[in-house]
Amino acid sequence: MNTSIIILNFNDGERTAALVKKIKSYVLFDHIIVVDNLSTDNSMDILLPLKDAVTDVISSGSNGGYARGNNFGILHALKNYGSDYIFVANPDVSFTEDTAMQMVQALKDHPEYGIVAPNVRQGFNAWELPGFAGIIQSLFLVAFTLHKKRIRENIILSPEELVQTGVVEGSFFAISSKAYKAARGFDERTFLYAEEIIMARRLLAAGYKEGVLRDCYYDHLHSASIKKLYHSSKAKAFHHFRDSFRVYNRYYLHTTHFQNKVFDLAYAAALLERHIYDGVYKLLP
Repeated sequence: MNTSIIILNFNDGERTAALVKKIKSYVLFDHIIVVDNLSTDNSMDILLPLKDAVTDVISSGSNGGYARGNNFGILHALKNYGSDYIFVANPDVSFTEDTAMQMVQALKDHPEYGIVAPNVRQGFNAWELPGFAGIIQSLFLVAFTLHKKRIRENIILSPEELVQTGVVEGSFFAISSKAYKAARGFDERTFLYAEEIIMARRLLAAGYKEGVLRDCYYDHLHSASIKKLYHSSKAKAFHHFRDSFRVYNRYYLHTTHFQNKVFDLAYAAALLERHIYDGVYKLLP
């Protein structure tokens, strides 16, 4: 068994380096692959010294977003190391080696599952695979949070150790190489957001499930890199939601012209919600 982990970096070299240094001692990982998405800061100066027999530091050559950058790293792992199981981790996550081992064991014991993740301690990291109504709901902060809260409660109350869910968040998960190949990787028509739901739909079409380990946890400093780039603004990054969801609507839900108009109206309302959120957030001490 060969296991690799992909960590995608963009202008967050110190946080990425801290994660690499923490997991270097994890015997589970045969290879740690840091992919720099053409950072514009000193990230590569920080990351290149980490290179050794276990750790690769490579550049994607362009900032094509989450999907392209992680595809670049995963294909590197498959081509050079023949990895059987691949972890994808944001720089702002923290997890134990025992957690990672439980994830791989779950994939080995349940080959019908393509992706497995732990529960996140902060917030929520699983939701239903959305149809069009679900896409509209996910535009709105309050509605989508309540939806994910309900899914989290169902997972915790489940009698199963591995609980099937529609979508697992992209911040931290493990995928089998067979499932990744069957799903044809991430859809690179997206730049940021919606990658998880498209991957979930591709996996489902290929006969794979996604699941969360009920009693297994990781920590996530939610969207730390994105907040750093967009100065903690919910509204500034929201156009990526719109663009990625349009890809999902068009190519996976095959929405009608009327549905697309409804989506655009809902997006405008949700953008206003985010501006209000940003305004309230700035007033907090």
